[in-house]
Amino acid sequence: MNILITGSGGFIGKNLLKYLEGEFNILHPRSYELDCTNFDAVQKYFKENNIDFIIHCGTVGGIRGVEDKSTTVDENLKMVDNLLKNKRKDTKMILFGSGAMYDKSRPIKKIKEDELGKCIPQDLYGKSKMLIADKIKDREDVLCLNIFACYGYGEKESRFPTYAITQNLKHQPIEINKNVVFDYLFVEDMCKIIRHFVTKGWKGKNIINITPTESIKLSEISEIVNEISDYKSEIKFKTNELGNEYTGDNARLLSEIPDFHFTSYRDGLKKFYDYLKNI
Repeated sequence: MNILITGSGGFIGKNLLKYLEGEFNILHPRSYELDCTNFDAVQKYFKENNIDFIIHCGTVGGIRGVEDKSTTVDENLKMVDNLLKNKRKDTKMILFGSGAMYDKSRPIKKIKEDELGKCIPQDLYGKSKMLIADKIKDREDVLCLNIFACYGYGEKESRFPTYAITQNLKHQPIEINKNVVFDYLFVEDMCKIIRHFVTKGWKGKNIINITPTESIKLSEISEIVNEISDYKSEIKFKTNELGNEYTGDNARLLSEIPDFHFTSYRDGLKKFYDYLKNI
């Protein structure tokens, strides 16, 4: 099977490429090699390559602490449109939604996929993800997998799991701006879920939250890091105020993969701690 992975330079794309490349023939052009917002470039690429499956990881915006550029919605929609227009009818495609599509300006607590569109996201990234999900919701050839939070190898240094572990390794305090409840999916679990849908397909609705069953506070992540390590970092809170919860209901996922076993937070953070310690 020839699989095209777009956005292979990003966190999700890099991990999927490493996980799948021993089993499948992976095409993984970087954005400077294939501009998915350019219809002619996408058309040419598909004519020159036999593509059996697409995993679309390419995206614009959604970086914490960085304002989305004004073209975020247009560019994200263009990428999906160009891939859909140029792929074969029998070529299936997985793309990624986000918890932001449910409007992260409010608390999102174990939200179900059917809530999509009931609250319009205030940020452009979230709005683009909502519009993309709405565009493909009735298609049998496209699957939208919504990630709320994912952690693991190669994530940005500013992401909280990396930050907490790095602070501990440096024997420095872990500072928490606002304590928040998240669904943090271990990247190895994410890869296993994607592989299942690539090889087995999907039976039910095509918009699915991929989140672990158990949620976790940032303070609990910090406590686990301290348990794993020989050093106990001081955990400092800048405020006692809780931030907006950011969690999704995973019943639809478990109906597709009923025997899926999520890596415990302790086991996942231990693997990640050892990885960061070694590099």
